[in-house]
Amino acid sequence: MHTGELRVSLHVRGLRNRSTANKDTTICLGCVLFLYCFEDVLQGAQVIFRKPLAESLDAAIKQVFPDKTQSQIKIIDAGAGTGLAGLELFKLGYTNIDALDISQEMLNEAKKKNIYKKLICAPLTEQRISEIETGEYHTMISTGTLAIAHVTPEAVEEMIRMVKPGGLVCFSMRLSHVKEYEEKMLELETTGKWETFSKEKIPYSEKSDLPKEIHAFIFKVLQN
Repeated sequence: MHTGELRVSLHVRGLRNRSTANKDTTICLGCVLFLYCFEDVLQGAQVIFRKPLAESLDAAIKQVFPDKTQSQIKIIDAGAGTGLAGLELFKLGYTNIDALDISQEMLNEAKKKNIYKKLICAPLTEQRISEIETGEYHTMISTGTLAIAHVTPEAVEEMIRMVKPGGLVCFSMRLSHVKEYEEKMLELETTGKWETFSKEKIPYSEKSDLPKEIHAFIFKVLQN
């Protein structure tokens, strides 16, 4: 979960104090309230895409790493928020998961789920995250993070850097956001950084006023 998503959500829920001059202060104060309602909001909105995305990644991992047990697969949950995607993977038997998020408050909530080995507070940008070694993970999952307001296309190269050659990068993206990343995704494929493993549409929400489907991408890392 990244700052852009927090800003939009706070605005929608009317938690943002429009009269405050310092916008950053306004957002931080609102986040305190936002933390306690975040998961209830998602459940109330019937956002359901994390489970099928985790299941797609699980199937891909079993194809790519047939000789490894689930506990041997090291995963980074990028834009982990309060840990909803990590929880779905944990339910599938994955126990070696780290969380990365820009918000320490969100990570504090994620920690309560007792599913993460390590919690890393850092923004996902084109800059190298010092706490993460090159090729440290077998796979990455990122849900609800790749949108221009949260993460720029240039940051995708840093995502690739974290994953071993032969490993997987899995992320969701709203249909309306794909065009913003298409050029970068194609460039990375053309230059031999990764190759498409799978692309599908999965259910996103059962609410009539939200998108019905979302894209699920899985890429295989070739070099980082």
